[in-house]
Amino acid sequence: MKRLLTAWIVAASAPAAFAWGPVGHRIVAETAALLVADDQPSTWGPLMARHRFELGVYAFQPDSLFRHIDGAGGTVEGPTHYLFLDATGEMVERRGSVDRRIVQFLDLARAELSPVRVVSGGYQPGATAEGDARHVFLGLYDLGVLAHYSGDAAMPYHATADTNGIARGEGGIHIYFESDCVNALEPGLAPDVLASARKHRKSWLRAWNAVPGKTEELVKSVLADSLSVVPRVSELDRLHAVTALQAPGSKDNAKRKPPAEGCRSMRSLLVDRLARGAALTATLWEGALPEGVDFSAGSDLQFSDMNQTPAYVAPR
Repeated sequence: MKRLLTAWIVAASAPAAFAWGPVGHRIVAETAALLVADDQPSTWGPLMARHRFELGVYAFQPDSLFRHIDGAGGTVEGPTHYLFLDATGEMVERRGSVDRRIVQFLDLARAELSPVRVVSGGYQPGATAEGDARHVFLGLYDLGVLAHYSGDAAMPYHATADTNGIARGEGGIHIYFESDCVNALEPGLAPDVLASARKHRKSWLRAWNAVPGKTEELVKSVLADSLSVVPRVSELDRLHAVTALQAPGSKDNAKRKPPAEGCRSMRSLLVDRLARGAALTATLWEGALPEGVDFSAGSDLQFSDMNQTPAYVAPR
């Protein structure tokens, strides 16, 4: 009976497992770009920082575009956004693949950027760019998309099979925490996310046992970190946001206060999770940026357009 309930919970809630919403994904990507700028001030950092808006747009494309063009109504794309670490029984086979999706886009970014030797040029459209500039334009796209999935890994409800709090009678917690709360508290979140990421990134990477080349292991460490705070989100939700719970297993959402009121108690936790997503993203990006590139004539390179009509990249 417990296995049947778990299977029903996952089947009912997994297709809706978006993460962070456009504002949250934008904060993760833009913060990551600024972290790279801190680390690589004379090479890739300034270019990444100049394109942080574009990276933030690309970071939302897996939700805004991929789910609609995967050819299967989102069912191919959807599982690449999560990994349910606590899945049991038959659900283990359908627990998601965000760790492998991150590796896939990291490999794409590396392949696109590895030929780059000289970054030069000024304000120009990437669609018609040639040579190294073209590789940079397309590589930024891959890095931005990657940021979506690394951001997902830091969102607590992307690590648990009870992805929407249904088993606890807290239906609706997923969207409330990741999107409604972020929308209600931003502007104001982004500066604190950057400050937190700058302050804690090194200690987080040590705690995650980050090792170069061990991407899946690093992502799973972040997911385990995310899973560990699900009880805390639940506690804050019940104490400060929920006005009426549902019966455990109910498809109906719990009743909650408006986000501007109910989310205030979750602010510090939201800052922490977004900052961790940015720290993971920056670390992954830096592993894809080639060394030894000449940036002496590249301080003015700025793309005037974005890659907004890409073909769908199916999970491998």
